Amino acid sequence: MPDLSTVEDHHHRLTGTVPEAKIRTTEIPRYDTDFAARLLAIPDVSSAVADALDEFGGGAVLDSTALQPLAAGDTLCGPAVTLRYIPLGGDVSSVRDSKSWNGAGDRDVYGLGRPGDVAVMDCSSSRAGAVMGTLSARWALKAGIAGCVVDGAVRDSASILDTGLPVWSAARRPNSARYRYEVIELNGPVSLCGYLVQPGDYIVADIDGVCVIPFFDVPGVVEFCENASATEAAFIDRIDAASSLEELVAGLGSGHAPA
Repeated sequence: MPDLSTVEDHHHRLTGTVPEAKIRTTEIPRYDTDFAARLLAIPDVSSAVADALDEFGGGAVLDSTALQPLAAGDTLCGPAVTLRYIPLGGDVSSVRDSKSWNGAGDRDVYGLGRPGDVAVMDCSSSRAGAVMGTLSARWALKAGIAGCVVDGAVRDSASILDTGLPVWSAARRPNSARYRYEVIELNGPVSLCGYLVQPGDYIVADIDGVCVIPFFDVPGVVEFCENASATEAAFIDRIDAASSLEELVAGLGSGHAPA
């Protein structure tokens, strides 16, 4: 169901750094059912979702070489709120002296989100500076953001780890975003390593990679994953109960075993 709030409804959560004209929408589609909690209960969830997306024929699957978690044990799932940057280019000193830099957008995208949302940041394939660090991570936690997925660089990695906020990024770099990026839009479509993400799409991430579930496919993907997980758990019990490989193979019968 859509969120019918307006920018005015979010004023108490926004810093005002990003002009209202750059906020595409606050009407992010949402479900009443807690699909994120159901997905997070599934072991190896990104693998389960990747299998489901093969069947549904949509979404995106990104391996761990594209986006890596700061903490290997983290798992993340929730609807996306989005932020798109473009690099300013040129010399940092020139941008600073021209006073043309208007600020970053991370704190306002967190303010547009609800508890449990995932902040997705698109840096237009640039790694020139880190678009989040420890202060940004702490702001995200205060806003109730479940985690961040950054197609760009982050910094203060040790301090972010100390906060416990799950973060995936394409790179780490000590330089900040200041004087290096311009905010183009909040809560509009973004690119995550070349794949489209719309606000409200579900982001699923763990040590194996990051998946994007299109909003309208979420219920079906969750049901598929739950059924597959139950089948796999039963098959694991069968493997463990067999006294030998020969007994296991003899009991398979016809058909395919779970992958």
